[in-house]
Amino acid sequence: MKKVHLLVNLKSGSDKGAKALKEIEDALKKEKLAYNIQISTYPGQLVPIATKTANKINDNRKCIVVVGGDGSLNQALNGVKNSLHPDTPLAYFPAGTGNDFARAAKLQNNPLKFIKKIKNHPTVTNVDCGRYQDLLTGEEKYFVNNLGIGFDAFVVNKTNHSKLKTKFNKINIGNLTYGINIAQALKGQDNFKVKILTNEHTYSYDHAYLVTTTNHPYFGGGVPILPIANIYNHKLDIAIVEKPNLAKFLYLFSKLLLNGSHMQSKQFHYFEANKIEVETYQAEYGQLDGEELNRRKFHLKFEVDHFKLLK
Repeated sequence: MKKVHLLVNLKSGSDKGAKALKEIEDALKKEKLAYNIQISTYPGQLVPIATKTANKINDNRKCIVVVGGDGSLNQALNGVKNSLHPDTPLAYFPAGTGNDFARAAKLQNNPLKFIKKIKNHPTVTNVDCGRYQDLLTGEEKYFVNNLGIGFDAFVVNKTNHSKLKTKFNKINIGNLTYGINIAQALKGQDNFKVKILTNEHTYSYDHAYLVTTTNHPYFGGGVPILPIANIYNHKLDIAIVEKPNLAKFLYLFSKLLLNGSHMQSKQFHYFEANKIEVETYQAEYGQLDGEELNRRKFHLKFEVDHFKLLK
């Protein structure tokens, strides 16, 4: 490797990005590896930064390294996919609150080991990602983790606006914020009607509580909502949970955390396919890779795609 282009979100994980950047800079200097830094200063800025950077890369001895949370990786992926070189590899150093993609891909979180591997023995792997088209607005985007409607999106909304998130991140227990906001979501999230089209079959649920189309098992900072999903099988998975009562929810959640047997519940439904369509009939919370989507009706068409991961 000849040069590293660092794309950084300093504010990710309540300033974990700033700490990670310092450690990575130290490692780059120690390894005598050339680099430059481009820092995101407003939400969504890593998309155009990544596009511009990928447009300029025409040498496989140069690479893009994203430092931030899953939302930062999402932005960089969308930027690269919109560039003149959409197969430009991305390396990712996790510095967010949830870091679910890094968990799914088993990525290195030691700065010096991370840089040494990129410098001396990098491997480029094709990994799955999701792509969706909003049939109501025409918007098209990619995602590395999942797009959720309902309960998980409600939790993301409350977590992103929680003062506890910043405090907990500073003492490395940021994931606990998700757990605390689950209680609020239990009270605030109502059931809703959803239609699912997959494998040429249509399914309707009148009491959906959570609808998550996912690229791997995790959401909410390591919660294995769908253990069978993985980033190498060229499929997307969708989980639909119908609203249980509180006692049933706590029982299902304990099963989810213990052994994955929640998947056998009558309230839990899942499908695997390379194309999935989801339609809701009322405004709901939505989240994309841990970032809030406007509360609205959804009619989304999903397809599995891929990107090149450098690790």
